[in-house]
Amino acid sequence: MKLAVLLFCLSSLLPAQDGLTGKWDVTATPEKGKPIKLDADLKQQGPELSGSVNSTMGSGPVKNAVVGNPDVTFQFMIGKYTFDVKAAMEGEQMKGTFTGPRMKGNFLAMRAVTAPSATPTEGVEVGTLAGAQYRIDIPKNFNGSLLLYCHGYSPAPGKFDKDKPANDLMKGFLELGYAVAQSGYSTGGWAVKEGMEETEALRKFFVSKYGKPKRTYVTGHSMGGTITLALAETHPASYDAALQLCGPIGPTLSMFQRKLFDTLVVYDYYFPGIIGTPVAITDDLLTDPLDFVVRLQKEMTAYPDRMEAFQKWSGFLSDQEAAQTVAFFAAIQKELIKRAGGNAFDNRNTLYQGSTNDTMLNRGVKRYGGDTSAVDYLKKYYTPAAKPAQPILTLHTTYDPLVPAWSVNTYGDLLRLNGGDANYVQRYVSRNGHCSFTPAEVLNAFKDLVSWKESGNKPEAGEQK
Repeated sequence: MKLAVLLFCLSSLLPAQDGLTGKWDVTATPEKGKPIKLDADLKQQGPELSGSVNSTMGSGPVKNAVVGNPDVTFQFMIGKYTFDVKAAMEGEQMKGTFTGPRMKGNFLAMRAVTAPSATPTEGVEVGTLAGAQYRIDIPKNFNGSLLLYCHGYSPAPGKFDKDKPANDLMKGFLELGYAVAQSGYSTGGWAVKEGMEETEALRKFFVSKYGKPKRTYVTGHSMGGTITLALAETHPASYDAALQLCGPIGPTLSMFQRKLFDTLVVYDYYFPGIIGTPVAITDDLLTDPLDFVVRLQKEMTAYPDRMEAFQKWSGFLSDQEAAQTVAFFAAIQKELIKRAGGNAFDNRNTLYQGSTNDTMLNRGVKRYGGDTSAVDYLKKYYTPAAKPAQPILTLHTTYDPLVPAWSVNTYGDLLRLNGGDANYVQRYVSRNGHCSFTPAEVLNAFKDLVSWKESGNKPEAGEQK
């Protein structure tokens, strides 16, 4: 099976249309098998393609290649085994399929960067890349591996001060010997699209400047957890493993519908007009956000019977937590409407449960339809494929008012529907709050992830210490 993967990988490299000459990094994945990494050296002269693939099983030549535009077919042999490959070039990636003796699979190959312009030295680098500020920290004890960190939801793009020391968590990663790179994203708000694109651009920048790391990991909190998962799923050849922290990792459209939008709808039922409406959030929110939270809380405490009913339905632990969360959800919804071109949510068929009087609640809540363009945007950023090719470890608290545990469980459900969770482990910390982990808990989870990647021994699910 390994041979097949290798062959197949090489194949992937071959089909590029022009300038295929050079080295390639390949991840080959046979059906029901684990991804295998290898490298290949190719040489193209007009329509002729030759080369070899290097693997733990040895090396073998490329044969009988037919280079088209954009398709290519060829054969590759290792020992007595011959494999037929069909592939196509997509930008700087090669994607295709292979068939061989009692096996078949997929491949993904990316052009290797072989000439870094600098050697990593201890220090901090800040700058702007693709419209986003970035920061790269390289420790004195650099172990040759890179960690990309994705930050969470923020109204404004992130900024970095070279003279500001790393926080305790980043210090922990640096002390372990990892270089840490962070993108601030070029926009604020639900910047999953920008976070994916600009974190990947930062990874490529690091590789072009310092060379390819031994290993590349990705992690992030909250919205950054969604970006972490998306990068791990969509760029399996670039990221060796992912540590997803407290992010909404089920389908964003359905998770936001059930938690964010329905919370605004039910709040508006009990306290009409305070937020404007769930599809037209008042501009007062932007004038003074802190004052807006105070007003929400005062309104709730002025009507204790309504507050009790809302808390029973929502599960919020206090009127302060309820006010802060409703204000935060309103801010996200207001930004999403602008970003996506309309309201993405549709509650016309929603049946609300868990209040003090569900009949009156369902009769009284306002009903809204979703705008197609907004629905499509949230589907794209992000709906998990739930077929991870690399190890993913998730960490969540047992009670999170913003991203409830059921939203994290959704990813595991999708995995099981897709045939298994061999590359996924979900853990929890027994604590209330959103992303309320200690640096030690996150670092211990990261160490377990690295051990999993290096040894192949999958860690146990359960409580994270």
